[in-house]
Amino acid sequence: MKKLLLLSCLLFQLSVSAQQINFFTNDIRQAFNMARAQGKLVFVEVYSKTCEHCAAFEPIFKEKAVADFYNKNFISYKLEVTSPDVRNFLTPKRLYAPSLPLFLFFDGNENLLHFAMSNPTAAETIKHAQNALNPSVRAATFRSRYASGERSDNFLIDMAMYCRVVCDTTLNIKIMEEYARRKTPAQYADKNNWLAISKLVMDVENPMSKYLINNMGAYKAKYGAKEVKIVAENLIMGSLYSGRGAKYDAAKIQQMRQYLIKIGIEPSAANARTLLPEVNYYFAKRQTAQATARAEDYLNNAKAQLPDYMYIIKLFNNRASDASFVPTARKWVNKALTLTAANSSDAQELKAELAKINARK
Repeated sequence: MKKLLLLSCLLFQLSVSAQQINFFTNDIRQAFNMARAQGKLVFVEVYSKTCEHCAAFEPIFKEKAVADFYNKNFISYKLEVTSPDVRNFLTPKRLYAPSLPLFLFFDGNENLLHFAMSNPTAAETIKHAQNALNPSVRAATFRSRYASGERSDNFLIDMAMYCRVVCDTTLNIKIMEEYARRKTPAQYADKNNWLAISKLVMDVENPMSKYLINNMGAYKAKYGAKEVKIVAENLIMGSLYSGRGAKYDAAKIQQMRQYLIKIGIEPSAANARTLLPEVNYYFAKRQTAQATARAEDYLNNAKAQLPDYMYIIKLFNNRASDASFVPTARKWVNKALTLTAANSSDAQELKAELAKINARK
């Protein structure tokens, strides 16, 4: 078996030009089998077919110095970000690609040793590979170095990105809060810190996040209105629908709604986006009256359609801890019935929900 694998390795290497990195593309397990047989590490490039930055690396991978170094030290594999490899290989390992292309370096047993996000130059591409081969500097050492007190700005940035790659949100938040405390508010909007906010910060409570929300004009003037709004919106919504957001009380959720409005989201849209978290908070606290009032306010002020009514009616039937919602829910059903034909399947479904409501008396 081992001889067959070695023969497969040889045939593969002979089938491609020596003047490029020899990439596998179809079977990542075969790449790891080959790496174990040859005593090499595995280099995985996570890329997208539509990514211009990814395409810029193609000529770099064909430069002799790059190809020679990678082919000597690694078995290499191209992993397209929409391919089944993501579901079958990256996701079970809780690995995430926050930016493309992403370079991942593994040992033969599929343990992540190093990662990198690179500029498309031969020198930098080789440097990342050298770091992956160096046990004292590769990313696998980051946690121990952080625990030992390493705190340079560059290290904190690298560590925060590593946390994003390995899906350690808790540690990422801690590190980026520490990073933000090392800066003054006057520094938050400079180019490096804007990149940190847009790529690394994951929590709306980070001082840099709050500064962004309160100073949108300054950021838009420097980095473009559309991009700045997207980053701010992602910070707010990512926090609201995270594990941390699940612990927000009503006042905090309402603050998220005001944040959304502040960054330029229409009030009706901000109201809709925060409806479910706030109603679920009230349900968890067994505050049915407050949940009913919040839903009623939404339905009265939004241009609510049949699916809105149907969803909210079912939500209350399933989650309300007492019958105080019943009179209001009957009104919701009656309104919803005017939005569909009398003999439609939706009407029948609404009547079935009304029967459940009436049974709560």
